[in-house]
Order: sequence, then C-alpha cells, then structure tokens
Amino acid sequence: MTTLAHLSGHPATTAHGGRLGLLVDQLSHAARGLWRSRIVLIFTFILPLVWLVLMGLVAGDQVADPATGVRTMQFVTPMAAVFGAVFATYPPVAMSLALAREQRILKRLQGTPTPVWIYLLGQVGAAMLLATAALLLMLAIGVAAYGVQIEWRSVPASVVTLVVGVACLASVGLAVGAVAPTAATAQAFTMASAVLMAFVSGLFRVGDTEPAWMAPVGALFPMRNIADPLRDQFDPAGTGGGWAPGALAVLAAWGIGSLLFAAWALRREPATASAPRRTNGVARGTPAAVASIVRMPVVAGGRPRSLALMADQARWAITGARRNVSIVFFAIVMPVGLYALICSMYPQDAPVHDMPLGIWFGAAMTAYGAGVIGFMHLTVSLAAARELGALKRLRGTPVPAWAFLAGRTIEVLALALVVAILILAVGTIAFGVRVSTGALPSAAAVLLLGTVTMATCGLALVALVPTARAASTLTMAILLPLSFVSDIFVVGNIPAPVQAFASLFPLKHVVAALAATLDPAGGSLAWTDLAVIAVWLVGASVVALRRFRWEPDPGAVRAPRIAQRRSSGGGAPA
Repeated sequence: MTTLAHLSGHPATTAHGGRLGLLVDQLSHAARGLWRSRIVLIFTFILPLVWLVLMGLVAGDQVADPATGVRTMQFVTPMAAVFGAVFATYPPVAMSLALAREQRILKRLQGTPTPVWIYLLGQVGAAMLLATAALLLMLAIGVAAYGVQIEWRSVPASVVTLVVGVACLASVGLAVGAVAPTAATAQAFTMASAVLMAFVSGLFRVGDTEPAWMAPVGALFPMRNIADPLRDQFDPAGTGGGWAPGALAVLAAWGIGSLLFAAWALRREPATASAPRRTNGVARGTPAAVASIVRMPVVAGGRPRSLALMADQARWAITGARRNVSIVFFAIVMPVGLYALICSMYPQDAPVHDMPLGIWFGAAMTAYGAGVIGFMHLTVSLAAARELGALKRLRGTPVPAWAFLAGRTIEVLALALVVAILILAVGTIAFGVRVSTGALPSAAAVLLLGTVTMATCGLALVALVPTARAASTLTMAILLPLSFVSDIFVVGNIPAPVQAFASLFPLKHVVAALAATLDPAGGSLAWTDLAVIAVWLVGASVVALRRFRWEPDPGAVRAPRIAQRRSSGGGAPA
C-alpha cells in the first residue's frame, strides 16, 4: 500500500532529519519523476536537439554577419538552449502542482514532516536542474558540432540571465498550476502558450525580419527577455559585459508577481476532500470509466442496428474529445493559432513553393492538425482503452469491432474537418486568402484520405506497442520531428538528403497534395503524392490487421493511478 511518506517524496526514516534532509529527499524524488516523464524529456531534449540539428543542416554554413564572418549557428544554438529550458520548467512545474492540488496531496502533506513549501521547492528545484542539463547539452553540441564561440566577456551576464529566467518560468508555472482545475488543463495550456510565446519571442526565427508589432508584444513576456539578451551576449561583435537590466527587471517582475499570485491562490484552496479523478465525468479505475471510453449501449427490445451502433460510438467519441482539454488545445487551438501567427508575421504575397503564403501554411497547419488527431490522439486513446480492458469487453456487448473502429474514424475525420474549416475561415476573414469554391471538394477528399492514412498508421503503431505510455512517447517523437522536415514548421532551404528522408513518410505528401488542390493558380490533384499516401494506407492496414490485439498485454498492465503518476512528470503520485 502506498504510504504518505512515499507520496511526499521522502522515506519515513528522514522524518526527523531536518529541513535540509527533507528538501534533498523531495528534490531527488521530483527529479526522478521528471526524468521518467516521456513528454518532458521529448520537449526538453529531443525536440530542441532536432531543431538544432535541422537548423545546422539548413543554415549552419550561412554567414549571419559578413563583417565578422559569424555564422548563423552562433545565434541559433542559444535559442535552442532557451527552448529546452522553457519546456523543462514552465509546463512540468505547472502540471505537478495542478496534479498535487487535484489529488489533495498538498492538504495531506499537513500530516507529514514535509512542509508544503519544501514540496514546492523540490518541484521547482528539480525543474531547474533539468533546465540546466538541457542548456549545457545544447551549448555543448553547438560548440562541438558547429563551432559556436563562448563569449567569456559576457558569461556572467549570461549566467545571471539564465538563472533569473529559469526561476521566473518556474514561478509562472506555479501560478498556472495553482489555478488550473486539472493536470491535463495545466499541460495543455502551458504547452500551447509556450509554443506560441516561442514564436512571438523569435526563437524559431533565423535571419528573417520580423513584423513591427512582434518586438513590443514579445517584450511583455518572459521568454523574449531571456532570448534577446542571450543573442546579444553570444554576439562576437558585441561590446561590454552584455548586461540587460531592463530584461532582468521584466523577468523579476514576472517571477515575483507569479509567486505572490500562486501563494494567494493556494491559500484559497478548499479544505474538503476531493472526489476520485474523473475521466469524461466518471471516476477512473471503475467500470464507468471503461464505459466512458467505449460506449456500451443499453439494449431494449432486441439487438440495435449496426449503423446505429456506429453512429452512437462516433457521437460518444466526439463528446469525449470535446471535453478533453488537451485535444482541444493541441489538435484544434494550436494549429489554428499558429496559422494566424505565421500569416501575421509575413506578407501575404510572399511566395511559398510558388503559391501564396496563406494557402501553403493553411495546408500545412491543416495537415499537422490531422496528424495530431489521427496519429497521436487516436493511437493513445486506443492504447489506453486496451490497457483498461475496454476493448476486450467489446466481445460481451452488441458493439462489433468494426462499429467501434468506424465510430473512432468518424470522430477523427470530423475533428480534422473542424480544423480545416477554422483555418479557412481565419485565412479568409483575417488575411484575405481566396480559395476557389470548385477546389473545396478535391481538398476535402485529399484531407480525408490523408487523415485516414495517418489514423491507420496509428492503428499499426498500437498493434506494435504494449502501453498507452509507449504510444504517447512514440507518436510525439515521430510526428514532431517529421513536422520540421515536412514543410510545416520549416519551409524551403532544407537539404536534399533531409527532403529525401521526409519524402519517405506520408505527412509531407499530405501537405503537398492539399496545397496543390488549393493553389489559386490552378488547383490540381498531385497524383504522385496521393500514390505515396495510398501506399502507406495499404501497408499500415496490413500491419494493423495482422498484429492488432484487443486484449491488454499482461506484462504491461499498470494500476491506473501509478500510470497517471508516472506520466504526470511532476514527481507527485496520484
């Protein structure tokens, strides 16, 4: 049985070991929790590293300043380091605190030797340790692989900027975690807001001139006040110590204000006991929770019709997705928001692959949203349903397997169409994008084919992995790097070998085929791209049909609460 000493992160033998011993134990416990979190490691290390390597391939040999001969990677490397540090502190701290509130761990700590402030300091300290590791890794790779120069004159200023910045981001994470209703809400909000702030702060900008509004807007947020001083501090042409008092003042204001807000919010926490964690409105780990994943119809007056069962499954899945904050943020809000942000950064007449920017990025963000929905969301939800035993229980219900899968497929297609419609509406209303009405049926057909293909690839992946945690890790590790090399987040100047590698996968072809049908210069079906998509659809279908298992793997089954604790990344068990 899980003990409260385990929940608070310290062994019972250290109950009287002093505050320092409690802090060290809590710090160690939280650090292990972060290290075991796949999503934290992917966003902290893998994604910044992929972006750094990709930028090294795209722009590593370009000269940023002809007068000094400084290359672009001198400025890209510190931005990758900041990117990793942001995702090591801001989302993990918010998620861990929201989870601790959600499960009343903070209230239960009052009966242990561990004060709440030590628990919170342990979470913040662990995140700062992880951020330091990410910073050092990116800088080491930049120095070793791309010849990045360390400007020793500005090292003290860089250290102070990074320490104050990381502490500020952790404090903002505490503020979000203190008010977020659930850990899932905290995760969705922090991830989405971090990506959007990264764009506004110029972390993904390499040599492009930014719009006039971006600098003053970005300067209001912490991330830009870390990135801009660090760029100047790594500039070999710079003079002086590189200190930026204004940026440090903004970071200090955000940090102190966030701490005060978090303290105020935590004091207002209700003292009543919490209900069990809920999934779609029901407690986890109960038969009702299983039914919330797979709709179990109540049969009265005979066996229901197959089409009615399929429609019931689709409605149930769409309702669950609509209530899932993470899906709404990552699959709908983020693609639409990134599309609006990119279109506002560049002039609409800027050509991208010989077509208007609004058309190409509309196709790119639509394909990305379909990938998140079809490849990530469907894969993880099916793996979770199997792990809970919900898929196995289908055999004892009137719901045939095909009706269940068809309902999930309808859900995925419906969500993908919602993303496409929202992007088209934003482009038409806000940026004057014009799409021929006659091209819409072809574009819809391409989108449906691409979405079904990515969903089928997700089914094949579910057939090969044992747990939902493994499915979540693999889908994120596959989709995000592919998005960088498939003309979604980075367009043009990608080396030929990288383009050839990306062409082996369907995502790049979905973007190209969708953009070709919407091209105002004469939309047409890109048959080569469609052929590659069809090959992936057939191949993934064969793998899914031959290898898909409806029963959970006995060796991979975990108690739901332990799985939730480990996946939270905050060191706070469920």
